Amino acid sequence: MSRPASVGTLYRVLSGIVFVPILILLSNLGGSAFLMLFNVILVLACREFYQLMEFKGVNPSKKVGIAAALILSTLVYWRGGEFLGFFFAAFVIVIALRELFRTKVAFPIYDMATTVFGVIYVGWLLVHLLLLRELPREVAITYETGSAMLLFAFLLAWSSDTGAYFVGMAIGRHKLFPRVSPSKSVEGAIAGFAATLVAAVAGRTWLVLDPSGAPLLTVGQALTLGVIVGLANQLGDLVESLLKRDAAVKDTSEMIPGHGGVLDRFDSLLFAGPVTYYFLLWVVFA
Repeated sequence: MSRPASVGTLYRVLSGIVFVPILILLSNLGGSAFLMLFNVILVLACREFYQLMEFKGVNPSKKVGIAAALILSTLVYWRGGEFLGFFFAAFVIVIALRELFRTKVAFPIYDMATTVFGVIYVGWLLVHLLLLRELPREVAITYETGSAMLLFAFLLAWSSDTGAYFVGMAIGRHKLFPRVSPSKSVEGAIAGFAATLVAAVAGRTWLVLDPSGAPLLTVGQALTLGVIVGLANQLGDLVESLLKRDAAVKDTSEMIPGHGGVLDRFDSLLFAGPVTYYFLLWVVFA
């Protein structure tokens, strides 16, 4: 039996109340403290992705994929992009050889493809949140400002999610993409997009500031980023819905009350994180 919408909303709010202060605290600390939090999220998200593939009848190399994602995040944290080419080449070779010597394999192509895709889709895209926190290593800003950049990405993505969720529940009538997600509405999507723009302008004035207290982004840059993230956020959400629909499951897990799994909570950030990172790197700090 599904729980009433009001109960789900309550769980959703309470989960946010618990997680957000932890995120802010460890993001402000940065360094190994944030890396540990990030790696916990990464492991749980990868685990849920591979479980999703198992529901579909595929048999990915789950432990190898999760270990590879952890190596990737640690490598990026300590060495940036210096050894990424070597990492991905070695990873593909290891997966191919593992499948070669694996016993009782029915669909080796599917198994290899989903293992590699899990590390790229979950691991590599999610690692951009770590890159956002460590952005000061690449540009001339203080290390503390990296926390603001990361929290700015969360603010944009979760403002979109929240606006879409509540407005969609209240007045959603027209289906947005019924083939992929019957519950998402056009009204919710518009509200989520508008909420992202508001969050982008608000966030630049009280969150993303230089040491003198001046905003690092112009109003135009903030609105442009809001538009891009508003689209990327909802597309990321729809892509995960596509995977869940194909696997015939509603949520990737029940770990986070009111949200489902870790991957359900971070699905939009898989797209919004890279978009925010590259916009800041190539436009704001170019």
